[in-house]
Amino acid sequence: MARTDSTRERTSFSATRSAEQREPATAAKRFPLSATRNEPKRQTFTEEEVRLRAYEIYQRRGGAAGNDLDDWLQAERELREN
Repeated sequence: MARTDSTRERTSFSATRSAEQREPATAAKRFPLSATRNEPKRQTFTEEEVRLRAYEIYQRRGGAAGNDLDDWLQAERELREN
């Protein structure tokens, strides 16, 4: 009986040890369907590009203050669409 317990302990330890040494699963491994789904590529743009476009929108509106967030969000939308 003691031999079985020690064997079980060794097996348990080695299983735990190998689990610790494994690499963490990537999103593609954990969610294989999401990796194969055809999703449009996201176009990236810099903060500077958004800032410049938002400033153009601000100027086009006549420079009226108070709509900076709206200008920024519109600039992001326009850059995403292009």
